[in-house]
Amino acid sequence: MLSSLSKIALLSVLSIDCAFAAGGRVLRRAPSKSSNAIVQLFEWPWDSVALECSTLASAGYGYVQVSPAQEHIQGSQWWTDYQPVSYKLVSKRGDRSAFAKMVQACNGVGVGVIVDVVFNHMTAGSGSGFAGSTYTKYNYPTAGYTSSNFHYCNGNSASDISNYNNAYNVQNCELVGLADLAQEQPYVQQVIAAFLNDLLSLGAAGFRIDAAKHMRDADIASILALVNGTYYDTQEVIYGNGEAVNPSQYTTTGDVMEFRATTAAQACFLGRDSGGIAKLVTPTPMGSASPWGFVDSSIANYIMANQDTERSGSSLNAQSGNNVYVLSAVFMLGFNYGTPTVYSGYDYNNNYDAGAPQNSTGYTNQVTCGSNGWRCEHRIQAISSMVAFHNAANANGSAPLTNIQTGTNQQIAFGRGSIGFLIINNDNQVWSNTWTTSLPAGIYCDIIHGCAQAYNVSSDGKLSASVASRDALAIYIGAPSTTSATSAVTTTPATSPTSASAASSVARSSSSSARVVASSITSPTTSTTSTATSSSTTTTSTTPQAPVSTAATITFSPTANVGAGETLKVVGSISQLGSWAPSSALTLSQSSGNSWTLTVTLPPATSFEFKYIRVSNGGSVTWEDGSNRVYTTPNAGSSVTLYGTFGSTTSGTSAVTGASGNSPTTTPSAAPTTTTTPASVSTAVTVTFTTTANTASDESVKVVGSISQLGNWAPSAALALSRSSSNGDWTLSTTLPPNTYFEYKYIKVSSSGSVTWESGSNRIYTTPNAGSSGTLSGAFR
Repeated sequence: MLSSLSKIALLSVLSIDCAFAAGGRVLRRAPSKSSNAIVQLFEWPWDSVALECSTLASAGYGYVQVSPAQEHIQGSQWWTDYQPVSYKLVSKRGDRSAFAKMVQACNGVGVGVIVDVVFNHMTAGSGSGFAGSTYTKYNYPTAGYTSSNFHYCNGNSASDISNYNNAYNVQNCELVGLADLAQEQPYVQQVIAAFLNDLLSLGAAGFRIDAAKHMRDADIASILALVNGTYYDTQEVIYGNGEAVNPSQYTTTGDVMEFRATTAAQACFLGRDSGGIAKLVTPTPMGSASPWGFVDSSIANYIMANQDTERSGSSLNAQSGNNVYVLSAVFMLGFNYGTPTVYSGYDYNNNYDAGAPQNSTGYTNQVTCGSNGWRCEHRIQAISSMVAFHNAANANGSAPLTNIQTGTNQQIAFGRGSIGFLIINNDNQVWSNTWTTSLPAGIYCDIIHGCAQAYNVSSDGKLSASVASRDALAIYIGAPSTTSATSAVTTTPATSPTSASAASSVARSSSSSARVVASSITSPTTSTTSTATSSSTTTTSTTPQAPVSTAATITFSPTANVGAGETLKVVGSISQLGSWAPSSALTLSQSSGNSWTLTVTLPPATSFEFKYIRVSNGGSVTWEDGSNRVYTTPNAGSSVTLYGTFGSTTSGTSAVTGASGNSPTTTPSAAPTTTTTPASVSTAVTVTFTTTANTASDESVKVVGSISQLGNWAPSAALALSRSSSNGDWTLSTTLPPNTYFEYKYIKVSSSGSVTWESGSNRIYTTPNAGSSGTLSGAFR
């Protein structure tokens, strides 16, 4: 590969959606199921994807898009994966066997695998590939290509693309020095089709075709005509104003990535477009042929971001301030344009070339969400919950956009027919209003915040609420519901407690065909229904309760089918709920039929997780399925009722009564709702926080987080780190409960008490088993 390529962005494209049946080619415009949301797990290794697919299925994702599987050049940079050497299924992410097992695991839980495929070009140099295949720029023995199988747009020599107003130049010259395959040759078509058929034979659901813009649509069609079976494919064709090649030319060969939707959302959410986000829905909703000019929704692939756009600044990214990255994804999943793709990447610290963490053999390390830079945006509660909203709105065809309402130009609300309703407040002030919906009367829970709050829709379709600044509220039919609701309680912001951070300033590039790196994931422990022996099941826990004068009163009021000889208990992550020990769980009383109740006092403004368990007379314990329930208690003196059904993963609440307000603290940016395995905390875990920070002479560095041991996001209760060197290194070792998920950030605190939060998304971590230790490293952002 040419050394100059290390600073050049190359093009990466999605694959086309085509299917074939007896009697001819059948073009499928989008994945065939209503759960068609795609998540791009950028550079995740196959073992990590396999582990994650059950989590994806639970959230409702229908497809996972993985990075290229074919052999590529060597190198740590992410874009090396986009310079193929052969079609052997050996890459940084794993070998053929690992790939096949990954596909099998994902298919087993109903998640299809879409593979990023690269066949516009090969490499820019010579050497030995990741699997050991030797090559020169125009000769690839393992792939079966010789110098006669490439384009030479400058007579007998090759040259780079130089004129995007000339289709021949775009599709026959080289993309940043990469050997350009001659896809019009029948032999080349057969080789590429054999590669695609091989992927399908292993169970892949479809393809992302990289750099489709640089191949003639007729040549792509000829290749796909040789592909067997049914599959989804989408194509990367970046629009350029006035250019000779544009997305509309590829609508007969599959779905097309509509980058204009991504950049429009960026401009509106950042306020660069004076119309604000209101422009996305009124007077003409985004995507309409006029005046937007996008490809039709039925063939559009609407992406949140990808590896190119996040680095080039042509989309929102994880560094975008004011929670707009999350809110834009919420909009994408709630809106009725295209097939959505959620992006899940890793921190690259403004180093464009930075690949994912690798071991000494060049394979990507397994992924641990919240560690080593893995962001796992797809798990953020506000995003993952909206996948279910999207699925509901598309269960019987795409529900129409209805009841469009605006406040300021950064406040929008709209419905999806009679299925759901979404409110987005991208303004700096609370939006209190009564909205008109097309929903039937009833009580609905706000999925953006994990159903911690329920709202009433009246018989005339009216919904009253107050949505916090830079926040959202979403309800839909089919989400967990409750028997009591509030009419106008301000939502707790699902955003970071920090101030806005600047968007990435990395220079824009036109494509990414030569940049990407694999990554790996260790999935957090998930809770499953199991049977265990409890040391005590007949007495009520004597776990100390917080004094009533300084506590919040919480009533647990679930419904549960409990067998003869069983009682229902509640156990959770805080000491008042037994610290996940079934023997210390609190017993509920059967009020009537399947209704159970328990009223306790808990510390105010405290975030906790909990589950219900059934305990038999013999002491066996049955945990309810699904993710842990999550709630933050209101102010001291307040009271609230938590409703739910045993086995449902979320809870609704009644209106908060007593003290004014809801939670006094800001809930940091919604992070993956990780299900921690309830476990006893009789033995703690030692966690060491290490960071590097440039501080003023009167500043100290502290860590603050979402659990009580880290101050419940209160800077005054943050833990101070000690300076370990003169180079700005700080460290702290502390004990935390085992198997506990939490979020955290570093802050700088001056001698006068002023606090500076680090930028970016919250850091996340799940502590290991009791008696273990862990070290969390990362520079102050």
